[in-house]
Amino acid sequence: MLATVAGVGVLLLSMVYSAAGNCLVSGCAGGLCCSAYGYCGSGSQYCGAAAGAGAGAGAGTGAAAGGNCRTYGCPAGQCCSQYGYCGTTAEHCGSAVAGAGAGGGYNGAGAAQGSCGGAGCPAGSCCSSFGFCGNTAAHCGGAAAGAGGGAGASYGSCGATGCGGGLCCSKFGYCGSSAAHCSLARFLSRKQPASLDGEFQSQARYYNETKASYEYSTCGISRALSLDEDNQKIYTAALNEAQFDPYTRDGIPSTNPVCEKKALVTGPKGEIIVRFVDRCFGCKEGEIALTYDGFMAVAGEIGAGHTDVAWHFI
Repeated sequence: MLATVAGVGVLLLSMVYSAAGNCLVSGCAGGLCCSAYGYCGSGSQYCGAAAGAGAGAGAGTGAAAGGNCRTYGCPAGQCCSQYGYCGTTAEHCGSAVAGAGAGGGYNGAGAAQGSCGGAGCPAGSCCSSFGFCGNTAAHCGGAAAGAGGGAGASYGSCGATGCGGGLCCSKFGYCGSSAAHCSLARFLSRKQPASLDGEFQSQARYYNETKASYEYSTCGISRALSLDEDNQKIYTAALNEAQFDPYTRDGIPSTNPVCEKKALVTGPKGEIIVRFVDRCFGCKEGEIALTYDGFMAVAGEIGAGHTDVAWHFI
C-alpha cells in the first residue's frame, strides 16, 4: 500500500515538474513537440505550420489566354468569367458592370481575387497565386503531375515566418487582414481584459524567438531590427496571452498597444529593460518570456528554463 502511495507521489511530482519545466531545456515525451515558449503538445502551435497543413500555395505564372484565368488571373482592368475567359463585359465582370449580366468576375475591376489565400482549399486541392482552388500544375506548381509554374507548396509559410504590421496569419498560413485571416485574433480579443498596472511577481521563461517566427514577431516587427536605444540595451520579450489578447484592436496583433511597450524586469542575477514584441502562447497571467540573452542577464544560467522575476511597465 505504502509502495503504491509512494509511486503515485513520484508520478504526481513528475507531472508537476513536466508542467512547470521548459522543454527547450528538458525535451518532450514521445509523440509531442516543444513550442517556441517551452511547452509540450501537438498541433501547429507546438510542431510548426506543417502540422496544420491544409491549403496549398500555387505558383501561377501570370495572365494567360482564354480558359485559364480562374488559375492565372487577368490583366489589370479585366475580369475573369465563370468559364475562365478574360474580358470587361457584364458576362465577365458580373454586377460590377453597368447593366449586370450572368457570371461573376474573378480578377481586375469587376471583383477581387479568389479567397483561398485566407480561407484555404478542400483536401486534395491547392490555392493558386490568384486565390482559386484546384489540383492542376498551375494551382499546385511542381507539386502537381506534369508540373508547371513554380514549385508548389502544401501550406503557406506565415506560421513560421510571421506577418508584417497590419496583417494576420490565417490558419492556412497566409498573411492578410480579412475576417478569414484574423478570425482567431478577433475571437481572442474578446477575452476579459487583465490589468497591466502595478508590479508583477511571477515567472520568466526562456523562449526561442526564431522558432516562434523567424521573420516577423507577433507585433509585426522584423526580427532583424535592433530594439536598442542610443547606448541602452533593450531585450526582446513576450507577454502572456491574458494580458496581451484583450487589447488587440480589430483582431490584428500589431495594433495592440502593448506592442513595443517597455518594461523593467528584475531577476536573481540582474535587472534589464525589455520591449514586448511577442505573445507567449501558454504563459499564465503575469508571466513573461525572454530570449536567450535576456534570460541569461536576469537568471545567470538557463537552468530549468524558468526563473522568478518582478516586472512592471515603464
